[in-house]
Amino acid sequence: MQKILIMLLLVLSANTASAQYTAVRVNTLGLVTGTVNAGVDIAVSDKWSVDVSGYWNPIETDAFRSKILALTAGVRRWRFEPHVGLFWGLHTTVATYKVGRKDTRYNGWLVGVGSSVGYSWMLSKRWDFSLEGGWGLFYMKDTRWNPNPSPLDDVVLHHYRRVILAPSKLEVSFSYLF
Repeated sequence: MQKILIMLLLVLSANTASAQYTAVRVNTLGLVTGTVNAGVDIAVSDKWSVDVSGYWNPIETDAFRSKILALTAGVRRWRFEPHVGLFWGLHTTVATYKVGRKDTRYNGWLVGVGSSVGYSWMLSKRWDFSLEGGWGLFYMKDTRWNPNPSPLDDVVLHHYRRVILAPSKLEVSFSYLF
């Protein structure tokens, strides 16, 4: 883990892009679902940037639970220059979750890698609008159970490990550039 952090710091310190090279982003599609999120995209060369995003969804009621904490880190290859136009990205995701309905709950974690493609439009000198979508391969480990069994039933825990192909990024975001 230390080696990854040291490499990331070296990449970030080698910042030589001539245009705006840092963007702070909010995914509005995530906000609509109640997920608090923010991301930072830092240009590290003329066509490459490093992207780190965090997501937190604290929703929990008696009938529905969607407690998610996730971190996504990756790189983007821009067609022309960072934060403008078409881009392609590779990313990795780590998350913990407690999700479910009244009769079925899942508690677990996941790790995965994915690829995405997107497009970014400059709205003004400092504001940017982006669309991004991608797929990823995830390893998930969780426990499923019925939190409200009948008085005659026992609580039965089912432990699952699985690998799935699923959407890994879906963003409609606004960025502030500096």
